[in-house]
Formats: sequence, structure tokens, C-alpha cells
Amino acid sequence: MDEIFKALGDPTRLRIVQMLAHNGETCVCKIVDEFEMNQPAISHHMAKLKQAGLLNARKDGQWIHYSLKVDALRDGPLAFLSEIASLAEMSAGAARDVPCCE
Repeated sequence: MDEIFKALGDPTRLRIVQMLAHNGETCVCKIVDEFEMNQPAISHHMAKLKQAGLLNARKDGQWIHYSLKVDALRDGPLAFLSEIASLAEMSAGAARDVPCCE
């Protein structure tokens, strides 16, 4: 989980994830064009996302096509944040019932 949140903590990588969510499988050349960054910089970001387990990669000739591992998002950070929100809601209700500083 730490690796996922570290990977998503970078604004460029967040934008890449949004792009892949919107467009589906995308060639790295399109990502380079969209972000107006050089190919090594984009490859660094893609490697971080892939290392975190968030991307599928498929080689086609000289290009790599990336897509999101939706299950990794759903079962990882989304499930974690949903659990945190549920716990916070329950504890907020319980906190109102306990007098402060007895």
C-alpha cells in the first residue's frame, strides 16, 4: 500500500493515471506527447507506477502500451480509503456520546 500511495503522491503520475483511466490502453508515445516531457522522464514515472503494481504493460514493436490495473486500485487504495472513511464515521458518532475530560 505504501508503494501505491508514494507512486500516486506525484502530480505527474496522478495525471498519467487519470489519462489512462479516461483513454484506456495508451502508447507511451501518446503519453510523452500529452505531457510534453522527454521519453526518459515519462519512462521513470511509468516505472514507478508499474513498480507499485498499478499498470499493465504490453510491448508492440518498439513501443510499450500501458493500461491501469483496475483491480489493484479497487482492492488497494480505494478499499483502504473506504475502510478509513467508514471507521471515521463510526468513531465520529461514538465520540459525540462520550463526555470530554471527565
